[in-house]
Amino acid sequence: MRKEGFKLIGKALIRRIKDGKILDEEIVHNLVVNTGKERVAKLLGGVSTQEFTSLAVGEGVTGALATDTELESEVAEASATVAYEADYMTTFEKTFTFGTAEEYDITEAGIFDGVGSGKVMFDRFTFSAKSVDVDTALYVKVTITVA
Repeated sequence: MRKEGFKLIGKALIRRIKDGKILDEEIVHNLVVNTGKERVAKLLGGVSTQEFTSLAVGEGVTGALATDTELESEVAEASATVAYEADYMTTFEKTFTFGTAEEYDITEAGIFDGVGSGKVMFDRFTFSAKSVDVDTALYVKVTITVA
């Protein structure tokens, strides 16, 4: 008897941009956290209709854990551009910009079901520090593949 199953595989591209030019970029894999797995099961079972729609970034320094429910030190959140690409892939994209007095070393990000308090986390990933400020934006693109 053949055993069927699937997994959610995430890959994130993090890119710093200044004056329209790419300063650096990094590709990392993510961790689908327990709350994300629970929401997917609820979506499949018709118990929930709340899909994932936003990205958040922060300055957390600890690695991602399955029990994470929020970023360690969130500094920005926003609705993302979400699109089904093909071949079982969905992408989440957002370019974060920062104000005059804002300077951060961004080291973590995640997908959520909205912005503000009470949002549910789907995944979390960490990466090397990306210094951002009023002149330097941070582009985040997460691709989730159902395999």
